[in-house]
Amino acid sequence: MTDIALLQFAHILGLVYWLGADLGVFYSSFVLCDDRKPTAVRLSAAKMLFALDQAPRVSMTLMLPLGVHLAVRLGYITAPGWIVPLTWALALAWLAMVLILHFRAHGGKLAWLTTVDFVFRTGVVVTLLGFSGAALLGLITGFSAWAAIKLAIFAGLVVCGLLVRVRLRPFGPAFAALAAGEAGEAENTAIRRSIGGTRPFVVAIWIGLLVNTALGVHLL
Repeated sequence: MTDIALLQFAHILGLVYWLGADLGVFYSSFVLCDDRKPTAVRLSAAKMLFALDQAPRVSMTLMLPLGVHLAVRLGYITAPGWIVPLTWALALAWLAMVLILHFRAHGGKLAWLTTVDFVFRTGVVVTLLGFSGAALLGLITGFSAWAAIKLAIFAGLVVCGLLVRVRLRPFGPAFAALAAGEAGEAENTAIRRSIGGTRPFVVAIWIGLLVNTALGVHLL
C-alpha cells in the first residue's frame, strides 16, 4: 500500500468519525434539552454527548494535515519541503490542546488554554482564508483552485465550530445547575436556547463536509 493510499484511508476515516459522531451528538442534544425527562436521563445523554463530541474535535485537527499532505503528494499544492512537516507539527499541537482540555480541564481549570485554543483556531481560519483567497485571485502560485476551495471550506468549518462555542457560553452554568439537581425554568431555558442556537452551525458543518468530500472525489 502506498503512502498516498494510507493518507486517503486516514482522510476517509476522519470524515466517517467526524460526521458519524456528530450525528450522535446532535441526537443526544435533544434528550438533554427535554426538561420533561428525568434528570438522570438528561445527564446520561449529556455524558454520551460529551464523549461523542471528542471524535469531531479530534477529526478536525487531523483532517487539515491529512488534506494538505495529500494535496502536496498529488500535486494540487506545490510547496517547499518544510510545509508538510510544519502543518503536521501545528496540527499535533492543536490535537494536544483538544485532548488536554477534554481530560484535564474540569471545574474551570485551564481556562487560559481554552482561550489559547480559540485564538489558535482563529489563526487557522485567517491563514487558510488568506492562502486560498490569494490563490484564487492569482496572487500566489502553487495552489490549484481545487485545493484553494477545499481549504476555504475547511476554514468555514472551523468558523462554524467557533460560533458553536460562542452560542454555548450560557450552557456551562445552566448545566452545572442541572447536574446539581438545582435547575429551574431559567436554567432549562438557557440549556434549550444555547444548544438550539448551535444547530444551524452544526448543519452548516455537515454541508461543508459533504461538499468537500464531493470535491475530493471529483463529483464537483
